[in-house]
Amino acid sequence: MNQLGPLFREARIQSGKTLDDAVRETKIAKKYLIAIENEDFDIFPGETYLVGFLRNYAQFLGLDSDEMVIKYRDYKIQEQPAPIEQLVARPKNARRNILLAFVVLIVIGAALYVILGGKDSKGEEKQKKAQKTEQVEKAVSEDEARAIVFEEEELTRDFSRGDKISISHKGKEHIISIDGIEEDLLFSISSIPFSLAADERVEIDFDRDGRKDLLIRTNMLGVDTVNLTIKRLYKTAVTDSDITLSGEEESAGTITGPPEVVIIKESDLVSTGPIAPETGFQIVSGYERTDISTLIRARATVYVGYYVDEEGKEEALLKAGDELEINAEEMLRLTATNANAAEMEINRVPVDLGKSGETVLKLVRWYRDASDSDLFHLVIDDWNR
Repeated sequence: MNQLGPLFREARIQSGKTLDDAVRETKIAKKYLIAIENEDFDIFPGETYLVGFLRNYAQFLGLDSDEMVIKYRDYKIQEQPAPIEQLVARPKNARRNILLAFVVLIVIGAALYVILGGKDSKGEEKQKKAQKTEQVEKAVSEDEARAIVFEEEELTRDFSRGDKISISHKGKEHIISIDGIEEDLLFSISSIPFSLAADERVEIDFDRDGRKDLLIRTNMLGVDTVNLTIKRLYKTAVTDSDITLSGEEESAGTITGPPEVVIIKESDLVSTGPIAPETGFQIVSGYERTDISTLIRARATVYVGYYVDEEGKEEALLKAGDELEINAEEMLRLTATNANAAEMEINRVPVDLGKSGETVLKLVRWYRDASDSDLFHLVIDDWNR
């Protein structure tokens, strides 16, 4: 017995991980993890999914993924029924006579083929190739007919098993396949399999440049259909012209390889960040939050006190010509005296801090849009202690 399943189970137990921990980290449905540990491989929808989940689970547990796949192949061979000649014992001489007779038959058959069928073999071979080409072209045309071309900014609709979604990004076509609809949605991107629960969403970076390009949200999982929302994501609009590379710089700065896929629970996402207030100044908006980069240049003496995220207070006394850079992830609380003596930029956008001689208290943070849960706004507003 290959003992593939116990290897996974013992590695998980020794690492102190639970099945729920594995589900959260690998994004593989719990029933498939249990099936791997129990060597119940018949429940997987296909060989591609099984091998892909084996690799992901092995990497999560610190096992050699290639070795685990080899052990699975060995296990599969062991499960195959033994050839009939191994089950029926034959005398040694009988086996030799049968082999000799078999060789004679092969020689006679080859001679007959040369004499009778040699002339027609080339024509038959051409006909078989033509039939095979026709079958391949027919299969491709059927797949293309089923492919759904996503050209909109946003699309919400039902999909069925076998549907393929064609998405073009920077001149390259990417295919998302709906492979199975069960307790979870089974899908693949560029032939890489994934599993998505009803309360999860996918964010995809096709060109691996660090910015998400597409969002897929599961709205409802049915018996034979799944309702999905597909939406293109964009960089923060105001900084596009500043950040976007062009020509050779863009191709050099892009990492090649398969798309980067991130799976997020909707409940975790909704809980991060309050709804944008109606007051304050909206600095930038986008479908992806970036770091808050603040630059303060002093025209005259100005005192600045600030809190980065949830850290303690820091202070600086700036004189004419001094600069102060502050970087935060979620929020920045700022106090400044003689506010008009300071020029401030937040994420490269000029912001009016206050009047001459005025002491101001400001809060800069990311908020979620009130009507579009995928959209974020970076807002500066008065900070009321």
